Amino acid sequence: MIIILLILATLIFAGVMIFSPNSVQRTIWVTGSFIVIAGCLIALVLNDNYHWGMRAVSETQTQTLIPLQSKQRALGSRRLGTGHERVLIYRTAQLPTKIQKTTTHATTTHVTTGKVAEVQTTTKRWQYRNHLARILFNLGKDQQQFASRHYTFKLPATWHIVTLSTTK
Repeated sequence: MIIILLILATLIFAGVMIFSPNSVQRTIWVTGSFIVIAGCLIALVLNDNYHWGMRAVSETQTQTLIPLQSKQRALGSRRLGTGHERVLIYRTAQLPTKIQKTTTHATTTHVTTGKVAEVQTTTKRWQYRNHLARILFNLGKDQQQFASRHYTFKLPATWHIVTLSTTK
């Protein structure tokens, strides 16, 4: 919607500048359409860079961990690239046959000690603040845009993190 408003204001600005004779009315139309054009461009930049018109919504999910291999109570760790990034590999009781991985894009991982082996996943998404913001800035995007994910692994003292080889 804001793109349509920007195009209409640009067409009005150009039409008045080209076809209208010098007068007070022309100055008012040119000034008004220029203000609308500048406002639309500023709003688009603020929405794209700083999520203007959106709010952060967090969702937390806790799952019980099961050992990665049958007799080994462990999580797997695989280093990426130069070794500064890593991916943790784990299994949960809800999906015991599926091996899950943490992601590296917009993700933080923290490992602490606890009594029960569990992973707490907090996902942050950007959601439009109100109906007007959704109408103005939707631009074909999803209703909820992914912002970040934070994994907190709580492991008992009997559990270890095992480094897995990167070659198959």
